[in-house]
Amino acid sequence: MATISATGFSTEQRERLFFVIMAAAMAATVIFAFGMWFLIGHSTFASPWWVHVHAVSFMMWISLYLTQNLLVFRNQIAAHRQLGRFAAGFAAWMVLVGLLLTANSLHLHRSPPFFTPPFFLALDWMNIAVFAGLVVAGIANRRRTDWHRRLMLCATVSVMGPALGRILVWQNAMTAWTNAASLLAYIIVAMIADRLIRGRVHPAYYWGGGAIVAWAVSIEILTRFPPFVALADRIAA
Repeated sequence: MATISATGFSTEQRERLFFVIMAAAMAATVIFAFGMWFLIGHSTFASPWWVHVHAVSFMMWISLYLTQNLLVFRNQIAAHRQLGRFAAGFAAWMVLVGLLLTANSLHLHRSPPFFTPPFFLALDWMNIAVFAGLVVAGIANRRRTDWHRRLMLCATVSVMGPALGRILVWQNAMTAWTNAASLLAYIIVAMIADRLIRGRVHPAYYWGGGAIVAWAVSIEILTRFPPFVALADRIAA
């Protein structure tokens, strides 16, 4: 059973509080990154409608993730499960949007000019693949709440890649590896919290962290794989 700490919070309550704080910090990071991008003039409301669909869809996921953790913290488990059904369907929508609109951005030459077509396509498509894999794993483990909440955290961290990438571009430090490292920082924080709250690091974080490392490796491979380079160049043409 969960023990009661000196603060009066059980281990489970402290863990739930951590996930709320983590979700809020992730939401704040995304808002800051895209807000900064807007303020320096790289994004405008004059963008095509499908750019807004992409942005709103991914911001909605961050909002859903924060809401789901708030519901669990308040012990509104029934509402959490009901919203979870919608979130599962919405995750499928995000995968579709990510795959199609990335290719569309590349085809219409709206990808960042400092990225080659193969790098941009690999960066986003593999990011979506990692997100999809972690969400599917999280849903499959929904009855094992310790695995479920950690895999969903890792999935949400993975879709922060574009937001953190904008901060790295601003600092002239954007590569597949620096982007992956910035994502792993959030997972490391979660590992430290596990140590402090439960006394050990849950293995779900090793799977989530490994998926993000695999994402960076796959980008390096795909940008050197002639058939993928040819595909990206064909889309860009």
